[in-house]
Amino acid sequence: MTVVPEAQLQSYVVGLAREAFPHVKAESFKVEKRLKLKLGHTDNDYDGTAAWEAEGRADLLLLYDGDPLAVVELKRADKALMAQDLKQGQSYAAVLTPRPPLVIVSNGNETWVRQVDSGKELPLGLDGAATIEKVFANIGKLAAADNSWAIEVLMGPETSVWVEAVRQRTDKLIDRMTGEPGDTFKPFCEELLFHRRATDEIIAQFDSATKAVIVEGPPLAGKSNVLRELAVATRCSPDWGIFMVNGATAGPGLFQRLANILGAALEWKLEADDVRTWLRRMSQSTRKPALVLAVDGLKPGSPVAHDFEELAETGFGEGLRLVGCTECADDILLDGTGRGQTAVSSIAKVVQVDTLDDDEFSAIREHLSRNRIFFYPGAELSDEYRAAWVLRSVLAGGALPEKENVAAAIPATMGLRLVQSARERFDPLHDVARRHRLIVRDALCDEEAPNPEVTLAGTNAFVIRRDALSSDGEDAAVKLQEEGWVGFYRHSTGKDLVAFRVPELFMSELARELADTIEVALNAEPDEAWRVLIQQASRFFLGDIVGAQALCDLGRKRNGLPLGLMGSLMNDRPCVESLFGKTIGIQMADGTVRDLHFNEDGEVAALDVYGNVVGDYTPLSDDDDFGVAYGNMMSWLILSQLASVRTAFGETIEERLDIEVMLHVGRARMPLVRGGNMANLKAHSIANLGNAGSVLSAEHALAEPLTSAIHKLLHEEWRDLDFFFLRLVEADSLPATVRVHHALNSLKGSVVPGLENWAQGKMTSTVRPLLQKQMARDKA
Repeated sequence: MTVVPEAQLQSYVVGLAREAFPHVKAESFKVEKRLKLKLGHTDNDYDGTAAWEAEGRADLLLLYDGDPLAVVELKRADKALMAQDLKQGQSYAAVLTPRPPLVIVSNGNETWVRQVDSGKELPLGLDGAATIEKVFANIGKLAAADNSWAIEVLMGPETSVWVEAVRQRTDKLIDRMTGEPGDTFKPFCEELLFHRRATDEIIAQFDSATKAVIVEGPPLAGKSNVLRELAVATRCSPDWGIFMVNGATAGPGLFQRLANILGAALEWKLEADDVRTWLRRMSQSTRKPALVLAVDGLKPGSPVAHDFEELAETGFGEGLRLVGCTECADDILLDGTGRGQTAVSSIAKVVQVDTLDDDEFSAIREHLSRNRIFFYPGAELSDEYRAAWVLRSVLAGGALPEKENVAAAIPATMGLRLVQSARERFDPLHDVARRHRLIVRDALCDEEAPNPEVTLAGTNAFVIRRDALSSDGEDAAVKLQEEGWVGFYRHSTGKDLVAFRVPELFMSELARELADTIEVALNAEPDEAWRVLIQQASRFFLGDIVGAQALCDLGRKRNGLPLGLMGSLMNDRPCVESLFGKTIGIQMADGTVRDLHFNEDGEVAALDVYGNVVGDYTPLSDDDDFGVAYGNMMSWLILSQLASVRTAFGETIEERLDIEVMLHVGRARMPLVRGGNMANLKAHSIANLGNAGSVLSAEHALAEPLTSAIHKLLHEEWRDLDFFFLRLVEADSLPATVRVHHALNSLKGSVVPGLENWAQGKMTSTVRPLLQKQMARDKA
């Protein structure tokens, strides 16, 4: 036959029916191109004409007086009819309800009409309504049969039915793993599906014929969410059909898991060896889409990992691709000795997932705005928001607006709210909190000098060395691991680490234990207690928040903050340090650490693992701040966080400790934010104050916890702050005045009656004249 346009297929099939049953009127027939297939417990709405234009084959349903009469298998004239075509038609009929009694297979040159149950031709001499009534009667006498054979055909590469079937399995897994922001053990949060660069990289690898991709990243980096996005992004893709499997749970290997999943859903009787055969069949197909087996939680040494390796070792064709997520790719790509390569390594590429980059943060900002959740300006500079778990914790803490006409605002920096929210959620879980506390206690006592790469692994999450645990700590960690609160993994350096699945709970207990540690130090050596605080806080991610919360907890226990310790922190000023003559380590995009050396001539060069210079030194330009870093920051970072808490050393506003901290720390001649490298901050725009140093520019000002604390003070207590502005004038510090200016400026547009006018009045009467005087003096 000539190539029939898809739009004319239905009329063409009616013509075939008239040829088979010439004595039946054409209006008795109707054709449907969508087949409602019942695969076990799953309903599949299958478009039988989807492959017609590209492959020249279509599957349609012929109705007689509204009842299913025949599955029609159409092929182009250049495609010969084969027994497999008949079997495929029979398999479609077997999973249709009601079941049609006939299969019609045609390529225009030849047409077969067969009975579904026997595969035989129609009785001779019968070609009209009597024949149709007879075959309907025969099909009605068939007993319910095992349809595994039909499922096997339909799930094979010769049809496209398998595509929707595996996608539905993936949808159900994602639904099962998705919960509210506060659902601790649900890895996916419906409000937090956003674009990750790793998803594009996986698809690009597949497009370039890579057979396997290992997605590597530390715990809570978002590896599972990359697979989720991959499944959602390719849900209607003509190229890839994602079959996602949870390999993190204890249980059988990959093949048996697939057998269990498909068997339960489709009533397809399978063993592990049947799955091996099925995957080989699928891999040899040249039809699109290709099957992508995506394994979340690929644990080295597990039965799932063994089967993953077996697939690579036995080989497979272009119709199958593999994705696996793991903390350390080398555990999958290297053998047990750590020197030889596995079969997976010969076919795989590694894609890294870590904290959110600028584009990814912009994507989540846009995503949340569609749900009426907005960040304050400056949030793009806050490194805590680059950790996906912090964003989820923020939503769990009540950031989701409950009413349609209400929007929610997320502060530019979370600060102590992160710990306070965690305590509201988790303090009732006494046993869980206590086990975390036992591990925290050991972590604070760990005196081993940390490996630089392990240190970097803890710069965006909380990880501790497992070898540092006492027997009580180990027992607590094992129990928490069994309950899903922590995970064990081996870092690429060979160090065994404990990673915390709910980091904010770890933070909360860390602060409490640190408060006890400081109290012990105060009783033993009061003048050195502040050093204990700084040393411990500097070891952990978000250490400034942990340290400030520890001081709050200590203050509540002692009914007041130790003023001597506070004075020591205030006197421990940060400084600007030159990197010339020094070597620093920088974590690269792929997670590795690169050593750089700055010579005394203002040049920089990379070093190899032995400390030798690689290539030539590159001169830094005169205006390049890359050779400058901020040092000794932790004391004032902790004070910046603590400034958001209303504290006093007396009864009157003149004796407010938080205000004294704001004005004293506000003198800082550099932005008080985490990360001391000038080059990192320069990209986000710094306001240069000449000889007085620099602060964050107005549009990013609230990313600095200190300025955010000043903003909070002005917003909440604006009617009673005349003393604050008198003290600001007395302090006579340009950096402090600029910070107050930025905080007042951020009150523009406030919905609080009178607040915006008050802020503008203070700007006019006090802050701007003070700025003009200080800037003129600075230029003189």
